Amino acid sequence: MSLLVLGVNHRTAPVEVREKLTVDSARLPSALDALAVQVAPGVILSTCNRLEIYARTDDSLDDSQSVSKLREFASAYSGVPGEELAPYLYHHLEGDCVRHLFRVASGLDSMVVGEWEILGQVRSAFIAASNPEPGVSYVKGPLSRLFHYALRAGRRVHNASHLGSGVGDYRRRSVSHVGVRLAHRLLGDLSQKQVLLIGAGNAGQLAGRALATTGTGSLVVTNRTYSRAETLAAELGGSAVPFELLAQALGQSDVVISTTSSEDYLLGPAQVREIMAARSDRPLLMIDIAVPRDIDPEVALVEGVSLYDIDGLSRTSDAGSVGMEPEIAFAEELVGQEAEGFIEWWESLDTISAVATIREYAEEVRRAEVEKTLARLRHHLGSDPDADEDAGLEDLAAHLDAMTGALVKKLMHHPTMYLKESNDPARQRVIKEMFKMDGTGGRHGRR
Repeated sequence: MSLLVLGVNHRTAPVEVREKLTVDSARLPSALDALAVQVAPGVILSTCNRLEIYARTDDSLDDSQSVSKLREFASAYSGVPGEELAPYLYHHLEGDCVRHLFRVASGLDSMVVGEWEILGQVRSAFIAASNPEPGVSYVKGPLSRLFHYALRAGRRVHNASHLGSGVGDYRRRSVSHVGVRLAHRLLGDLSQKQVLLIGAGNAGQLAGRALATTGTGSLVVTNRTYSRAETLAAELGGSAVPFELLAQALGQSDVVISTTSSEDYLLGPAQVREIMAARSDRPLLMIDIAVPRDIDPEVALVEGVSLYDIDGLSRTSDAGSVGMEPEIAFAEELVGQEAEGFIEWWESLDTISAVATIREYAEEVRRAEVEKTLARLRHHLGSDPDADEDAGLEDLAAHLDAMTGALVKKLMHHPTMYLKESNDPARQRVIKEMFKMDGTGGRHGRR
C-alpha cells in the first residue's frame, strides 16, 4: 500500500480555480463518503489556499492508477473538467507525501510562512475523517499515525522555531494579518478611517484583532448571525450592524475586509457602483480574503475602488518573510527530523511483515515434517498399538515438537536479525527470493 496526496495550492492554481475546489464543512461528510467509495478512505484538507486529498491506496492499484483515480475524483466533485484541472494539480507519494504534510502542518508551505491556523485546519480535517458518523472512520492504521505525527511536528515547529519573530508574536502571522498590513501600507494611519469587517468567523476574528491593535479609528462588524457580530464588536471595542444594512455600512467605510467565504458573491459591481456614486470622490479599499470570494472581481472596474483578493496579498506576504531565513531553515530541520521518524517506522512495516512471513513459513514446514515423522512411526508400530506404545508415541511427539521448535528458532535467528538491522529494500528482496515470498500471503507490510 502507498501513502498519497493529490492537491492544488496557492502556488499552483489561482484563486478562481481554488474556489471551485473548496469543500466546506457542510459538504465534507459527503465528500469523504464519495472518496472512500470511488478511490480509498482518506482525509480532505480544504482551506483558502489549498485543497489536498490524503489517502492510503490498496494493493489492487499501482501508484499511477491511484493518482489517476484521485484526479478523476477531484474533477468530478468540483465540476472542473479533468483536462482543465490537470495543469494545476500536484501529487506526492510515500516519503514525499509525509514530508509535504509535515511542512503543511508546520506552516512552511503556507502563503504566510509560519502561520498557525493551518495546524488547526489539519487537525479539523483529521477529526472529520476520523469520525464522520458514529461507528465510521476513514482514517485508520498508518494514515491515522501519519496525521498524529504531522500534528506533533506542527506543534514542535510552532513552539520551538519562533517563525514570526520578525513581525512580533508568530500567532499573528495569518492571511488576515497580511490583509490588515496591506491596508496600512496603502492608506498609512488608520486612526481616522472607518473599517468594515464582514464576517465574524475565525478569519474575521483574526483580522479584527489585528485592526484593534493597530489604532483603527472606527471598526464596524457585520455578520449574517447578528449576535456573533455583536460579540466580536464588543471584544474589539467596535460596533455591530445587521447584515441587512451591509450596503449602508459600506457607504460609510474607507476600508472593507471581507472574510465569509459565501457560496455566492456578497457584493457585485452594480451594487458597489451605486454606493460609490453617493460618496463623491471618496475612494474605497476592498480586501477580500475569502475563498470562495465574497466580492465579484468585476468590482475592481468600478471607479474609485481598489480591490485585492487573497492572491493579491501574496506580494505583501512575501515581503513579511524577509529576514526570517534562519528561523525558516531551523523549522525545516525540525520537520525533517519528525518526517524521518515516521518514515523509519513506515518502512519498518515491510521488515516486520517479512520477518513474520518467514517465521510462519518455517513453522508450517516444521509442523508438516513432524506430522510426517509421526505418521511413519504409527505405520511402523502397526494400526493397533498397545496402550504403552501409544503413550510412548505421544511422549515422543511432544519431544519432537519441542526439539524442532527450538531448531527453527535457532535457524531463523540470523535471517531475522539480518532484516531487523536495517530497512534496506535490497535485503528484503534477497529474503523474499530465498523463501519464495511472492506477495500472495496474508501479510503485506505497508504495501
